[in-house]
Amino acid sequence: MFSPFSLFLNPMKRLFLINFEKDPDEIYIGFEPQWFDDSDYGTGLRIIAWRKDGFVDVYQQPGLTVEKKIDVAAKGLADTCIVPLDNARFNVTKSGVDVAFKFEDKTGRTIEVEIVEKSQKPTHPFSLLAPVGSSSLNPSSLPVYFMFKFDFVRKKHTLVNININGRSHQADPFAFPMNGSRVYYMRYSADTFLVDWCPAQSQCLEPLTLKDNRYLGVDETWYDLIEVDKKYAIASLHASGNNHPFNATFNPPFPELTSISDQASYTGDFVLGSDESVGEVCGVYTVSRTGDAIEVTLNPNGGWVPRPKTFFLKFLFSAVKMFCQWPKTYLWTAQIKLNHESLPYMTSKWTRI
Repeated sequence: MFSPFSLFLNPMKRLFLINFEKDPDEIYIGFEPQWFDDSDYGTGLRIIAWRKDGFVDVYQQPGLTVEKKIDVAAKGLADTCIVPLDNARFNVTKSGVDVAFKFEDKTGRTIEVEIVEKSQKPTHPFSLLAPVGSSSLNPSSLPVYFMFKFDFVRKKHTLVNININGRSHQADPFAFPMNGSRVYYMRYSADTFLVDWCPAQSQCLEPLTLKDNRYLGVDETWYDLIEVDKKYAIASLHASGNNHPFNATFNPPFPELTSISDQASYTGDFVLGSDESVGEVCGVYTVSRTGDAIEVTLNPNGGWVPRPKTFFLKFLFSAVKMFCQWPKTYLWTAQIKLNHESLPYMTSKWTRI
């Protein structure tokens, strides 16, 4: 039995977005510190430097895995530089964010950033799906990036130092107050759960294996199979990482590839989700077979369906359409060639529609 679906769990632990687009540098308009702590991926800080031309540069500490391709946002990766980032830190306390880093960029300029919230008022974090995929021109996966313990940086009692080559830059403001406090358009997640759903690939499919009366796929993904008209179908699949679950469910269940009859076609709904607080991504699937060729499509045309707990969040997600609607523009297409003498071969890709 075979499944066309796959996923990659990114080991990132924390994320911070620092915007100064209204007071830009000659090269950069923002920085995105990312914190990792993983035995395989490495431990340390990576800085995504957002450029005015739409590309990104990466500055990261030695020991972290080097990503050759970053295409979930903007135009993609330009340059990667391994730098010491001495005395860098990325903490989230009861007062809020506490981040600092300093490095020399690829042009020889000193970049120094320190953001420290010192308010005695408690923070009020929430959960959301990051709209990072809204700007990607050539995505290789659907970035289902769930942000837990997410919040904006408050203006009052906050140290903000963004200095590039001796010049200070002002952080962008946010138009709306949050919980009675004026805030910057700087936001962070103290608990990230990043899932790259169905990464593009061109390779043979590996068969599901039976283990403990359940079916196991690649990347420790568990499948729930049921019988439909005496044939197996995928009702759901599950994975977990960073203490969070990831679930994909199909209604009606997605037919197992080798059980699909010639000239048959099916349509249904799928839902991608995690902890209840973060909502879910909804869409439709199609699958059809002609001879030994199978085509599968996924379109998250239902977008992101949040579960806001406050009036302000309901207003925010309603007023800023991008939050909920960006997944609707993604389309996954997979071409699968069945071969009775070898494993099925699949070529898949994502496009923006």
